[in-house]
Amino acid sequence: MIKRFFIVLLSLSLFGCNSAYINNLVATPEIKNIQLSHFSVQERKAVFTVSLYNPNPFPLPISAIAGDIALNNLTIGSLEAKSDQNLAAFDTQDVTLPLSLNPDALINAAQSVLLQGKASYTFNGDVQTSLGRVPFTKQGELSAKEVMGSILPSFR
Repeated sequence: MIKRFFIVLLSLSLFGCNSAYINNLVATPEIKNIQLSHFSVQERKAVFTVSLYNPNPFPLPISAIAGDIALNNLTIGSLEAKSDQNLAAFDTQDVTLPLSLNPDALINAAQSVLLQGKASYTFNGDVQTSLGRVPFTKQGELSAKEVMGSILPSFR
């Protein structure tokens, strides 16, 4: 009996569990909402709040978060961070993502905002869980006055 137990244990360790079978049993987390919470050129940061839903009956660890933000198609900042958060079972949780903004890229983007009269942003990123990568995208617009006021306080 002990011999059979060790043979089964050895075969599991050599071949592992069928990952396709496990992937069919475990659902990937879903992005429910992405919100631009804060944008400041003076502070050189943009903060997004991402709402993640875990459809599984067990918690999922988040191991890493990455993303970048573009203003009028010019990349102005990025985020890459390790995480030790857990998504609770059958729950939606907000994850706050602060992005550092590149001052030189911001100047180029500000020129683009003045020339085009608009400030379209795109935030692309992903959350790495134990089940794999969950990509997300958020697009929106800031007013040109809002962007320029953030760069030049006297512009407000």
